[in-house]
Amino acid sequence: MIDQRQNQILSAAKTLFFERGLRATTMAAISDVAGIAKPTLYSRYKDKNAIFQAVIASILDELRALMDEKFSKSGSVEDRLTAALVAKYCVVFDMLQSPHVAQMMEDKVLYAGEAFEKLNTDVAKRIEGMLSEEGYTNPSELTHLILSCAFGIHRNALTRENVARDITTVVHSLLTTPK
Repeated sequence: MIDQRQNQILSAAKTLFFERGLRATTMAAISDVAGIAKPTLYSRYKDKNAIFQAVIASILDELRALMDEKFSKSGSVEDRLTAALVAKYCVVFDMLQSPHVAQMMEDKVLYAGEAFEKLNTDVAKRIEGMLSEEGYTNPSELTHLILSCAFGIHRNALTRENVARDITTVVHSLLTTPK
């Protein structure tokens, strides 16, 4: 459970990481933006890398909760799948607007990409299960195709509206073909 103080720290750190990048963000800057003393910050996190890992974990928790909500709503598989993917990839699109995200995701010491890969694997399993239950042939291949399209869409879109529109179009096109 995240308490108010921890939330202040993570929110400040996330803002700074996205604005300045991981390397340019200091513990002093995080404590200033969070409105807490440096000793308080160090009592909770041993260093900036620990805060970064906590920020990544909180982002992943938020993405999982958002997608779970969309997957669990009533409606057709197509509607639930579309809503979950649009929600996820719009958040990721917003994150990618920071010029520092690539560096944070690829840093060899911290490598946050591994945590996102686990989320993607979990999402793929969930989608494949949904498609299998719905009677689609080759749910594994269909899942791979849907996720590959969604990944390409969010990486190349100019706006989050493009992300939502194009993912909706792809999922609809792929799931309205005969099962």
